[in-house]
Amino acid sequence: MLIVTGKEIQVLVRERGALAVLFLLPLLVGSLYGTMQTQMARDSEANPIFLTVALANLDAGTFGVELSKALHGISILEVVEPETPEEAEAIVAEGRATAAIVIPADFTAQVDAYEPTQITVILDPADPQRAEIVNGIMKAAVSEVTIWGEVQYGVRTVLRDSGLLDDADPEAQRAAAAQSLGVIMTRINELRSDPPIRVSSEDLQGATVEGGITVFLAHMFPGITVMFVFFVVGVAGESLLHEREVGTLRRLLASPIPKAAVIAGKVLAFTLLVCLQVVVLFGTANIAFRMPLGRAPLALILLTVILGLVASALGMLVASFSKSAKQADSAGMILSFVLAGLGGAIAISQFPLARSGGPMATVAQLTPHAHAIEAYYRLMAEKGTLVDILPQLAVLLGMALLFGAIAARRFRFE
Repeated sequence: MLIVTGKEIQVLVRERGALAVLFLLPLLVGSLYGTMQTQMARDSEANPIFLTVALANLDAGTFGVELSKALHGISILEVVEPETPEEAEAIVAEGRATAAIVIPADFTAQVDAYEPTQITVILDPADPQRAEIVNGIMKAAVSEVTIWGEVQYGVRTVLRDSGLLDDADPEAQRAAAAQSLGVIMTRINELRSDPPIRVSSEDLQGATVEGGITVFLAHMFPGITVMFVFFVVGVAGESLLHEREVGTLRRLLASPIPKAAVIAGKVLAFTLLVCLQVVVLFGTANIAFRMPLGRAPLALILLTVILGLVASALGMLVASFSKSAKQADSAGMILSFVLAGLGGAIAISQFPLARSGGPMATVAQLTPHAHAIEAYYRLMAEKGTLVDILPQLAVLLGMALLFGAIAARRFRFE
């Protein structure tokens, strides 16, 4: 078996065209796709999607002005300021704004007097999701004013009830209240920027949970890698049938080498090729795009080896059903694309297709691609262990044994 493996590796090294398809093409596709997704993530952070709101601020007091400044300072809001509430509502009705915000004329006076007040937010019912975002932003902004009003009222009450400033003139009383209020609010803002209690997200094993583009890359690159791994199917099938056509297979059988060793040697050679593919693609993705590799290297190696066995065994199976080397190559290429599509090898969402539910997820479970991608995702994005991917490993190993058994039974060496 090892003799056949060594011979096959020497042949593969000379096949520069096949090596380009198996290595350079996935590197090119993965790099372009990864660069595009990374740039889109950066652009979305630097240039977020704007929500247009119409702000009618009828209050010229401190709190009305500060609230208006706060809304203008929110990066995802594009604030337009009509002169009247009616104009603001008309802008929403025409679809030019997601919501209209009306700050009443007595807003500052009511907050200063510690009296209930109200800000009106008119939402566009045709765009409920964006409207809900604006509503949440306004609740957060108003809560800031509420805190300020509560603290201001508390300071004034303490100073009044304590009697410390009874002999001071009104200006001194206001200055003392303003100074106390400023000290308290400054401390509150310091606690917000550097909170004494921090929240971190970890999994059950204590590892920090990744998110955003990092998790997507841990889905995207394994998907592309698995898709190109199965390009080996056509190459392996063509290799076996080409040897039968030119007569070298007959020479191998004439030597003291069992038939099973010939098939096993070829499967091992292409399995090693798949492992090299994964090392090159994952290594590039990790270095160039900081794709996580998880924390279970042995599980990652075992998964890759079994994936190589599945792809190589499927190549032998295609060869057993093909009449010529060219037909095996074409059938293997078509089968690779079909299985990649059904198995969700091209990432269109953050999670593997098998997790989406519905008929497509059920169909995906019938392909080795879906199980391999799910296993890689668990290891790399979710920092899983060997135990976490045992179901996927069992399915992939079962597929490899099934494909190999059928190929060994059907293939004709003569």
